[in-house]
Amino acid sequence: MEIRSQLFEGCSLEATAKDVFAFPHAQATMLQGVPVNIAFIGNETFDDRLNAIDSLLTLGASPRPIISARRIASREELGSVLARSTEERGVREVFLVGGDPSTPKGPFTDSMDIIKGDFLIPKAIETVGITGYPEGHPHIEDEVLWTYLKLKVNTLLALGFKVEITTQLSFDINTVVTWIERVRSEGIHVPIRVGIPSPTSVEGIINFARICRVRTSVNLLQRFGWQLTSILTRVGPDRFLDSLFLETLRRDLGDIRLHIFPLGNLFKALTWFQEYECGK
Repeated sequence: MEIRSQLFEGCSLEATAKDVFAFPHAQATMLQGVPVNIAFIGNETFDDRLNAIDSLLTLGASPRPIISARRIASREELGSVLARSTEERGVREVFLVGGDPSTPKGPFTDSMDIIKGDFLIPKAIETVGITGYPEGHPHIEDEVLWTYLKLKVNTLLALGFKVEITTQLSFDINTVVTWIERVRSEGIHVPIRVGIPSPTSVEGIINFARICRVRTSVNLLQRFGWQLTSILTRVGPDRFLDSLFLETLRRDLGDIRLHIFPLGNLFKALTWFQEYECGK
């Protein structure tokens, strides 16, 4: 029960600004103290994301803006976004990603450029989140990923920040657990958030996996233990979560928490996970 409580009580969410604006304020208690990563997507502006921070603060959540290095146009733009988030709104956590564009929009090629550029101020920011890739990355060699993961964690810790790793979406519990064990064997002992999808159709999961650059298919989902009968079947991560709880009991995985990718509706995703937690 202690492990279950740790996983659920420390759970975080991913949301677009649009998702945040659609969340019913009458259900604000569901978001009290919950860390929410605000996605950095091309069809939403900085002002949209800042307004989402305001909405989340009103709902009692803990907003964590995602900073996408390759989408930042200039050092001045980055400084402005950080200042408006931290100094004006009191945000204490940010999440760094490299970003999808093949050609950087500005001077930053990856999140390490931001980390080593003195843009993050420990007095203003307490925790920095970074991404982990249990299934690898289609454009980056595995050993490069490991080298940079260790470099980012060690650099951020040396600068005085708390660090968290959130895994990219994966449907194979064995791959995730094996990856976590290697992280620990590399001497990295910061909290790890395991990224999982909320219930949706098989088609919705496969489409989201493609966006996340994660290889999957109906056959692979079935092989990994996901129960489905057709492309329109609504499925959730029940078995994945059951297996994760079991593995955290069997192995010394350290501080493990959950990160939920709500596919389509933030309120419905939170409702499902609360019902799952209470039902087990």
